[in-house]
Amino acid sequence: MKISIIQHVAFEKPGLIAEWAQFHQHDVNIIEIFKQQKLPRIQDFDLLIVLGGPMSADDDISWLFEERRLIKEVVDQNKPMLGICLGAQQLAKAYGGRIVATPKEVGWASVTSSAAIQPLFSEAVHCTALHWHGEGFTLPEGAQRLFTSDLWENQGFMLKNAIGLQFHLETTLETLQNIIKNDAAFVENSKLEQSVADILATTPSAINKKYYFRY
Repeated sequence: MKISIIQHVAFEKPGLIAEWAQFHQHDVNIIEIFKQQKLPRIQDFDLLIVLGGPMSADDDISWLFEERRLIKEVVDQNKPMLGICLGAQQLAKAYGGRIVATPKEVGWASVTSSAAIQPLFSEAVHCTALHWHGEGFTLPEGAQRLFTSDLWENQGFMLKNAIGLQFHLETTLETLQNIIKNDAAFVENSKLEQSVADILATTPSAINKKYYFRY
C-alpha cells in the first residue's frame, strides 16, 4: 500500500505510524511542509495521513487551504484518511466543522471510545494518550463521534472512510522528547496540571501500539 504522510513541522513525526507502516512493508512518502514540499496528488497514494502542528486550522496560510481541498477530494472519493490533532481539525473544517477554543489539554490523559467504535474494534477502547492542544473541532454533519475525554467531548470522529483524532495515539518516547524539546512553553496553564518533568516521566503505553498494529 502506498501511504502519503503530511508532516507540518520537523518535531511532530509519525512515531508509531511509521513503525506500523514499516512492519507491514508499506511504501511511505513523507511530505515535509516545513521544507516547502508540495502536497501529494490523490493518485499518488492509497492512504493519506495528516499529522499535527502548532498552527491553527483557522490561520490564513495558503497551504492549509490547499491541504483541506486535498482532504475533501480524498474523502469524497472514499479513500482512507487519518488526521491527527491539526490533521483532525483540517478534516473537520473541510466538511463544515468549526475550530473552537477548548480547555487546554497538554500532557497525558485518558480517552474513551463511544459505541461508534464497534466497526473498527470488537471492544471498547480506553487508553491514556498524549494531548497537545488548546483548540478543537465541532463535528461536521454526518460524522460519528469516536472518542471523548473528561475535558473535551470531541476527541475523535469518523466521516465516511476518514478518521480524525484530536489526541496523539502515535506517540513514542522519541516523538515525545522532540515535542517537549521544541514546544515546552505550551505546557503552561494546561488544565491537566502536568509539568514538563511529569510528561516526560510517563512512558507511552504499549496498549496504544496494540491499537495501531491490529490492522
